[in-house]
Amino acid sequence: MQRNSLSILIGALLAASVAQAQWQPVPAPSDRVFTFALSGTRLFAGSEDSGLWLSTNGGASFQAYPTGLPEMGYDIRALEVRQDTIWAAMLGGGVCRSVDGGTTWASFNQGFETQAFAAGVAVLGDTVYAAIEWAPGLQPSGVYKTAVQQANWQRSGTGFPTGLAGITALAATESGVMFVGVAVGGSGGNLQVSLDRGATWQKRSVAGVQGVLSLAVAGETIYAGTTSGLYVSLDSARTWQSVGTELQNGVVDDLLLFNETLYAAVDGVGVVASANGGASWNVLTGNLPISGDFVSAIFIHQGRLFAGLSASHGVWSRPLPATGVDEGGQMPGTITLLRNYPNPFNPATTISFQLAQPAVVTLKVYNLLGREVATLVNRELKPAGSNAVVFEARGLASGLYFYRLTAGSQTKTQRMVLAR
Repeated sequence: MQRNSLSILIGALLAASVAQAQWQPVPAPSDRVFTFALSGTRLFAGSEDSGLWLSTNGGASFQAYPTGLPEMGYDIRALEVRQDTIWAAMLGGGVCRSVDGGTTWASFNQGFETQAFAAGVAVLGDTVYAAIEWAPGLQPSGVYKTAVQQANWQRSGTGFPTGLAGITALAATESGVMFVGVAVGGSGGNLQVSLDRGATWQKRSVAGVQGVLSLAVAGETIYAGTTSGLYVSLDSARTWQSVGTELQNGVVDDLLLFNETLYAAVDGVGVVASANGGASWNVLTGNLPISGDFVSAIFIHQGRLFAGLSASHGVWSRPLPATGVDEGGQMPGTITLLRNYPNPFNPATTISFQLAQPAVVTLKVYNLLGREVATLVNRELKPAGSNAVVFEARGLASGLYFYRLTAGSQTKTQRMVLAR
């Protein structure tokens, strides 16, 4: 894939950035990193050619971890963790699993008829899903599913093409909407979407871009990193809008959501962060050696931001900015949280707020003891201007309640009275 230089973008972003904390190289095997995952105190990295890596010192160093499985010598494209169980998806190796936090591993490929090119893995409830891309003479492409306890892979639903190559990512919302990114679009589209936990699949596209390379989910909001910038959908990939005009021409290789902040790995730029849903970005690249290279994976652990580079530069890390943006970088604009109406109310009231620009928003309700009683908006991208949410206080006792709005690093609180 051809990589964009983005020289004009680099100059503009770097000119706007502030003094950078310095990145430091992390002792690790020299190979490309596709993915990071944390299980307890163990930080894992999945590599292109040198298998699984392990850090037991908070990411200060990594070593190749001998799993004893030939399957895990292939490209480890995704890692999924649930408590002490880890699933690994390999291009050519299918899926492997560890039930003891990564100490021992076993093949988890029962049910596949041939060798499987697994590009993504996700867990919903008691079911594991794997996105399999097509390879000549091997397992047909599709999303396959099995129970978490024991592998017996079966094709999940209908409508997914059997000859689809270039699958890049698998993501799912809490409600069970599932997304599969495809690197090369064309007539096959650059997304496959299921609205019913994999029972049926349909082709969709982020219009005007060649491929979708990375996906990130915030509540029911889905972000897509593409070959031509970053896009967001609020309606299960039916429609898309470009976010972050600065990134429109950039290849977005990885996305990460952490504490209401969106991080992106962008070719030619490095690592950038946005605390307002992509409306504006701060450059975190600093001295990261991206010349002739690009960041293929990002991760956050113990207050540090990790970047896995694609070539011989390995893994680097730096302190995580306290506010989710670079030091001194203030999130532009303000948020306004209005008084609910009616107030007092029974049983419903409307909570309104205003945003100076689009932002990822969380809105929660608390009782007098500070206990959360309702989540009205959970890390969703809301447009600039006026927004309103209806709160129905069914099952709650009369009394004083507080509602708190968070957008990026800003928080506002109001109070309301429920009168039965």
